[in-house]
Amino acid sequence: MRIARINTDDGPKTVVVHGESFLDFYEIAGVDPGESPRTFFSDVSRSSGKVAAFLREGRLSGITDYVPSSYLVPIPMVNQIRDFYAFEDHVRAARARRGLEMVPEWYEFPAYYYSGNSSLFPSDHDITYPEFSSELDFELEVAAVIGKEGKDIPKSDAWQYIFGFMLANDWSARDIQRKEMKIGLGPAKSKDFATSFGRFLVTADEMASRLDPERKLDCDLKAYVNDNEYASSNLNRMHWTFQEMISWASTGTSLKPGDIIMSGTAGGGCILEIGPEKNGWLKKGDVVRFHSSVLGELVSGIV
Repeated sequence: MRIARINTDDGPKTVVVHGESFLDFYEIAGVDPGESPRTFFSDVSRSSGKVAAFLREGRLSGITDYVPSSYLVPIPMVNQIRDFYAFEDHVRAARARRGLEMVPEWYEFPAYYYSGNSSLFPSDHDITYPEFSSELDFELEVAAVIGKEGKDIPKSDAWQYIFGFMLANDWSARDIQRKEMKIGLGPAKSKDFATSFGRFLVTADEMASRLDPERKLDCDLKAYVNDNEYASSNLNRMHWTFQEMISWASTGTSLKPGDIIMSGTAGGGCILEIGPEKNGWLKKGDVVRFHSSVLGELVSGIV
């Protein structure tokens, strides 16, 4: 199931995206839309079978089909964001550009940092160029959304805690990040000014068919700047799986609905790795577009 939250003439709505249609989720599910954002995850999870059957049988008449005036972040509440470092090819290439080799500790456990949740933006929403930076970069990532609470989650059980997946852009001020990392406490200000999420969330039950025998996901990812392709990758190139990251993140602490586990940058998925000497850093007027045949699009202009 593909979920979106959109603005319409009737206000914000949660919809099921079916082809070109934006169908009212709560009408299909028969659930009261007035509940708090915290019940969103359980509402959708409980109703997924009913909605799937409804779409499969083509019983669409009588369901409101909205025309979106704009997109919202696909989930109504974002709790904590843990941004991981899961693609070995990205880590190796980015470190090599700084004259550094891989450290053995990277292979011991999936590392992450906490990102802020006060500057989150939906697709098709402009990003203000941070005035404190002159080296703005994008990062091509995927976010897994946690749908139910869990602690000390075994890797073998981790998939059932995933609500769904969406494209994500972990915007980065590279000049500030470079200084923060020298201090040994970061990244922080180099990241917390903006994080963008894709138009749609694809639920975990639909994504499960894309798991390979190693429990990695087959999901294509591309990044464009002003319609020029900058990066092409796939989630199956992750060294650390989402299940491994969720298990480690929940060790000794609780994950809760609305928590986000981000993949880290896909290989080649940022200017830092590609090299700014080719096309320069991002600038005002640029349009960054992420595309996946599975997860949809994430489009952001820079102003």
